Amino acid sequence: MRAVIAAALLLAACSGAAVPSPTPAASAAPQATRYGVAGLIAPHFPAPVPADYETLYTSLASTGGALGLYTAWSDAGAEGKPPAAIAAATAAAAKYRFGPLVIALGVTADAPGGVRSTVDWNGPQRGRFVAAATAVAKERKPEMLALGVESNRLWMSDPQAFDGFVTGYAEAYDAIKKVSPSTRVFTIFQLELMRGSAYLMTGKSEPAAPQWPLLEKFAGRLDVAGFTTYPFLDFRTPAEIPDDYYADAARRAGVPVAFTEIGWPSADLGGAAAGSPYGGTPEEQADFARRFFALTKSLDVAAALWSFPNDLGSGGPRTFASVGLRENDGTAKPALDVWRSGIATK
Repeated sequence: MRAVIAAALLLAACSGAAVPSPTPAASAAPQATRYGVAGLIAPHFPAPVPADYETLYTSLASTGGALGLYTAWSDAGAEGKPPAAIAAATAAAAKYRFGPLVIALGVTADAPGGVRSTVDWNGPQRGRFVAAATAVAKERKPEMLALGVESNRLWMSDPQAFDGFVTGYAEAYDAIKKVSPSTRVFTIFQLELMRGSAYLMTGKSEPAAPQWPLLEKFAGRLDVAGFTTYPFLDFRTPAEIPDDYYADAARRAGVPVAFTEIGWPSADLGGAAAGSPYGGTPEEQADFARRFFALTKSLDVAAALWSFPNDLGSGGPRTFASVGLRENDGTAKPALDVWRSGIATK
């Protein structure tokens, strides 16, 4: 969910003016939800061996087939070319028969107190970003392409850079549509922060102002609205999640939604104080998977991707170390069966 996780996913892979309400560029009939997982996180991550990747690739079809691929926009072999991780993942998808890829081009990196933009939106880097995004669309024709991961975190850290991103996003959106009209283009927000909460992430005990007005910045250029969602940042148990939790987000978005990272821990949170009510158990994680399907069953969901196929182990932030569907060694958790059963009924 953080930029450091996006960087970990990359290593695993190869490694405007506001208007009243966001609307899609063009109306379309609802499409079937794409289910899958976020991140090429193989067993024994962050030090998997080749056999671990074989295990991962062959498992993806059983979790829905779709794969959320996160990569830095600038990780290209040459200017104006797609990031290298995309070619590697595309080749693996063809060989092992999983997909589609839900590609996300990151535009931020971790920084003290938040994130920083990896693009100088007022300089030539903006053109290079647009060229890289357009190259992905032209060469790969992805079904879904996100520009920016948890972009509201950039707004929180650097509002001026966020405004630059909004302008660059609009330029890239228009360019992508010229070379791949069917690609669904969007940006991704962190849902708990959009709601003004995410207490365990912000360290605050009182809610902040909701960030829903940020959706208006992308009006007319959101084919779907992407959200990462980790409700354990706010709620002690899945039962505490309000019944309209995801329906409210979908209503505010006004377009189909894509949940590009979904997770709940199967263990106590790393570093949590003794007796903390937050965290999870394998059974609680499975309960959240059931709750997620129940709360989204009537929504127009473009994609739903669980974080992650396997636990990050020592490869990521301790808060998210146990959110995978399997242990770090690949041992299945109860949530895996719930996830498979949920997508089988769709």
